[in-house]
Amino acid sequence: MNTPYVWPYYLPQQHPYFQFPPSASTAGSGHRPSRSWQGSPYASPPVLPTLLPVNPGPAPVAAQIYQPAFLHPTYPQTRPRSRSFDASFAPVQPTVAVTPWPAVPAPYYTYSPGWGLAPQDLPHPQLHNLINGEIISQHLHVNFSVSDLVIKRRTGPSAGQVGALSGYELEQPATNPQMTRVRIVCDAIPQWPVDIRVIGTSLSPHRRRRAALPYLTLEDVVDAVHASLHRKISHEEWGRLSTAEETEVARAYTRRFKACGSPYAEREQQAQGVKRVDFLLKNTWFKGFTWLEPENGVEKLKLLVGRES
Repeated sequence: MNTPYVWPYYLPQQHPYFQFPPSASTAGSGHRPSRSWQGSPYASPPVLPTLLPVNPGPAPVAAQIYQPAFLHPTYPQTRPRSRSFDASFAPVQPTVAVTPWPAVPAPYYTYSPGWGLAPQDLPHPQLHNLINGEIISQHLHVNFSVSDLVIKRRTGPSAGQVGALSGYELEQPATNPQMTRVRIVCDAIPQWPVDIRVIGTSLSPHRRRRAALPYLTLEDVVDAVHASLHRKISHEEWGRLSTAEETEVARAYTRRFKACGSPYAEREQQAQGVKRVDFLLKNTWFKGFTWLEPENGVEKLKLLVGRES
């Protein structure tokens, strides 16, 4: 069965860092994931699939048996048992060195599965923390109204506390498990969905200077939204607006090209006319994605936008 995932995942839940191929018994399963969540809290980017080293501990030590006469030859055998407790007769507990599991942080925010005894459904794909709209503090700092896409990370609560992302971070999988196709929609502009897909190691629609990766990355999904928003609208699309909507969109268009920063860039953007991003009005800042119900077997993401915070 065709699947949008690089590796399907089945119960028991896999570790967010290690993707295992399906077993022979489950490779043909057509059951789609549910909305439940499994895993561990957010931290750093994943590592490539590998096997963790196992450090064998020392051999177990046999516990001593409580034998007063053997331990103390002079201990009287006919003396009634005293009600006091002699610590010297306590059995020796074996000591085995335990090697702790490596503390590998996970970049996908999930909820605790709890202690329910009922069988659990397959978990839903998880969004990377940097694009997860269900996390209160947004980590990506992206203004879609800017013609040249700039992706930064929020490093503090204020708008000015941002930092650059490395190429390694931008190439991290957008979801867990890794996905090859998705549809992105926005409530403010539902007439313009964004469809992206990885075919082999190439992205469709094409993105320049993209690494040959077989899955959708963080930069793929954000760049695809930005490219779609900066397409010019047609006369037919403009004609569908009411008079009040035309006024609001025209004001957003004027604000956008006047904020370019240089006279040349301002004239260039003005000449390109109204774009889809102007239909967002002042809500041009990225606020993350959330999952929607799949449509015709294709997973859907909802784009959240708002004002700068």
